[in-house]
Amino acid sequence: MRQLFFIFICTLVLGSCGGNSKQREEIDARWKALRLHQETELKRAQEELAQTDSLLQLVQHNYDSLQAKVEKDKAALRATPEELTMLTKTRIKRDSLRTQCETLGAKIRYIHKKQEDQP
Repeated sequence: MRQLFFIFICTLVLGSCGGNSKQREEIDARWKALRLHQETELKRAQEELAQTDSLLQLVQHNYDSLQAKVEKDKAALRATPEELTMLTKTRIKRDSLRTQCETLGAKIRYIHKKQEDQP
């Protein structure tokens, strides 16, 4: 009876050892996939940030030019409703692009932080 119990325990121990190796391989594969996903998302976010920042600079330049023109026309009392509407729409676009840049920057910082925390 003791021998049968000993054989049973040995079988359980040896069986669980093989499972741990397979589990470890699965865990390592998941970590590798996570790192790959993070790298992909990081590159995509960095590229999108570069494009968004370029567009933001262009819109900011247009807004500054338009604002100077509208202020000049306001002072001369000849500002048109179309000019004012265009200024407002340009400001909305600028603010939207700023928000996108801030969000992408936060995403990039978050990915970098998560990458530092990984084993």
